[in-house]
Amino acid sequence: MHYSDDDMREWEFEVVHNSRPPLRWIANLFGSIGGWAILKVSYLDEKESFGFRYTVYGSLYSTFMPTYYKYGTVYKMKFEEDYLD
Repeated sequence: MHYSDDDMREWEFEVVHNSRPPLRWIANLFGSIGGWAILKVSYLDEKESFGFRYTVYGSLYSTFMPTYYKYGTVYKMKFEEDYLD
């Protein structure tokens, strides 16, 4: 299903701040590092290169992302019945 730009502008997102600013900023930085690492893992997976770099990037993801989910800023999308049809 393809959504137009007008449909996407009408969607509502809920911003959840899980901690106070200094810790939240650090956690968001960790989330950026973890997101970058999972992209590297997916690129290496497509190339079927499961060597040392794959293990390192996977470890970076599994180390940094739990901190982001616990203390960082998470965006949740609010669904309405109109969007699900």
